[in-house]
Amino acid sequence: MSTHPNNGSNEVIGELRQKLNACVLPISLDQQTHLVAQLEGDLLSMNELTQAIMRAPVAALHICRAAGAAARHRDVDVLTLEQACSLLGTQRIADLLKGIPVVEPDQLPWAYRQLLSISEHAVSQAQGLFANRIARLWHEMSLATLLFLSPLWTLAYLKPHLFEQWERLNDGVLPDGVSRRQIADTTANGFHLVQLVAQDWWLPPWILQGYRSLNANRRTMVKALRVARDSAHPQDQQAQLDGDRELYRWLTQPANSALIANGMALGTHHSWYNRHTSRWQKLSALYLNIEVADAQRLTHENAVNSAHDQFTRCSSDIFLPASTLPQPPSVTGKTPAARTGTPPKAQPEPARPEPRSADPDLWRSLCLRLSKQPDSFGNLAQLLECAQNALIKGLGLTTCWIALSSARSHQLVIAVASGVASGQPLSGTPVGSSREGHWPAWLRSASCHEVQPQQAPGAMPEKVLELGAGSVFYLAPLTHNEQLVGLIYVSNGSSQPLDSKRQQAVVKTAECLHKALLHLKQRA
Repeated sequence: MSTHPNNGSNEVIGELRQKLNACVLPISLDQQTHLVAQLEGDLLSMNELTQAIMRAPVAALHICRAAGAAARHRDVDVLTLEQACSLLGTQRIADLLKGIPVVEPDQLPWAYRQLLSISEHAVSQAQGLFANRIARLWHEMSLATLLFLSPLWTLAYLKPHLFEQWERLNDGVLPDGVSRRQIADTTANGFHLVQLVAQDWWLPPWILQGYRSLNANRRTMVKALRVARDSAHPQDQQAQLDGDRELYRWLTQPANSALIANGMALGTHHSWYNRHTSRWQKLSALYLNIEVADAQRLTHENAVNSAHDQFTRCSSDIFLPASTLPQPPSVTGKTPAARTGTPPKAQPEPARPEPRSADPDLWRSLCLRLSKQPDSFGNLAQLLECAQNALIKGLGLTTCWIALSSARSHQLVIAVASGVASGQPLSGTPVGSSREGHWPAWLRSASCHEVQPQQAPGAMPEKVLELGAGSVFYLAPLTHNEQLVGLIYVSNGSSQPLDSKRQQAVVKTAECLHKALLHLKQRA
């Protein structure tokens, strides 16, 4: 839609609405091949499937649109990607993925690829800012955040020049003969168009609620931004919220997390220091009841985590907001000694266990024993030994430890370990909180995390980094009722990642161990 107001009529909106609804966005061949292989794998789990789909935003949109069409007939909402996949079934999802057009990334418009990157950044912001606050609704929040801008993906794909116009507007460059008032009117028409398309696609209700905040409920949102602006007087802020119950109800709605995260990602795409980014940071602070400085720090950390995640997958022409932040040593890889010119002392390389060969039959039998009910374990130690043998002897991994959550300290504490290079006893060693902070929230966000030696997320405890120094390692969380109850660490002792089959087997082992722990607890 042109920035010129004469093109903001209902006729133009209706025409664009039809074009956006008819457009079929492409995916890359690598994404299609990987997702189809996931669906055809022997060790597929729903959690594993949805995590893979979340890393391919356009595939997630296609699946949710197809699920939305089915849900519309039942008059139900699609809230999570798990629900969407369950509505369709794996066979239909596979057929759907195989039917999506394939276009390699370098053949796609830059504006379209950049907007997809912004949406992925928004998910990282949502995870870092709100995952602890609304952990129970993480799946709803992650899907709504990822797809919040999806109608605009299609617009950027069909009319990439509009994204470039938006960038120039952010730089303060107005089209000839167009006033700021006319730009505001056209922007309002754009929000209206996007809401209509989101309704047509039957996207999650959190997305629709966010666009209603930008359209029909705009006054309430403006009031919230004004209250957030007065961050130097928190007592006055609270008094204003107490005196306006409608505003307080709006502010505390979980769906606002998707709106705020996307606003943050769009603002930081232009600049960390403009008024738009500042507004979203202050609104985040008000929503979370924290200091603005803490909200700013979190948004910086989230941007760095997003850049780490996207860096190896996106082309060099995609802008990542973290690149314009001051670079701390943990990001640049420079130690204080390197900055002062003093060479660091060489550290002897610890001896690492020799690689083992896998025994698939043994792995299957041990996992079956873990899953069997009633179980044959006399105590917790026997159960954990079985899981450890499945990973070390069954999958041929060289290093493994399993930590369980302590009910008293709410810390993850290592219960068993094998193959640790230093040879030090690890039993009883704490490896981070199981309840509070970004560490447990980050762990819960995926069924298995691959951690590269120099690209560990900022939330990771120092002890975990120390144990994994110099090698690629994997962390598989054990969760129950959205709470972290345990953690599996595995590594093959080298800088080479595990193949996809072995990664899937680690996730499957974690699922079997989780079942066994529940059985043992119920029996006790």
